[in-house]
Amino acid sequence: MKARQFIMGAALVVTTAAITSQVVSQNAGKDQPPQMSPEEAAMMQKWEEFMTPNENHKRLEFKVGKWNGTIKMWMDPASPEPTVSTGTTEYKWIMDGRYLVDDTKSEFMGQPFVGHAISGYDNLKKKYIWLWIDNMGTGFMVGEGSYDTASKTFTYTYEHPDLMAGKYNKGRSTERMIDKDNWVSEMYGPGPDGKEHKMMEITYTRAK
Repeated sequence: MKARQFIMGAALVVTTAAITSQVVSQNAGKDQPPQMSPEEAAMMQKWEEFMTPNENHKRLEFKVGKWNGTIKMWMDPASPEPTVSTGTTEYKWIMDGRYLVDDTKSEFMGQPFVGHAISGYDNLKKKYIWLWIDNMGTGFMVGEGSYDTASKTFTYTYEHPDLMAGKYNKGRSTERMIDKDNWVSEMYGPGPDGKEHKMMEITYTRAK
């Protein structure tokens, strides 16, 4: 109920602001143009801050474009050699630079693999966020993270499915920018002994 009231209240404020702006424009030069209340003005300022992309969003700009990926997977922590495959990914901005979407195509165990993700920066949480879905499951993988300027690395925590255990396990992933045409993504999760191990590494090279 509180969430519904907040959404309705926010919508009312936005509508009121739009009407007020129009009336003020129409009454320019008149003695007493309509004014927003202090509460409405404060809400509009907060909403403007929440909806406006900033330097945190721009850090994701390097991903925009088409990439070729080399994918290494370690299904068994005891196995010294990973399985290797290749794939393609394309990143695009949507909603005027507020969110980054990507589509990935590859193969997994001889089957076509298609994945889709949306990522961005939440101005309220002050965290980077991403959501992943693919044709090899019916669940959502959701992560939150931060960015380290010195190492040019994004670090996320997320949950991934453990089908044998029938639950989701917590994991960690990193995205490290090497240069404008190369970056590396790594994913880690618990092995059978509960200790963290690398499950996947993707090396991206910008497609020419």
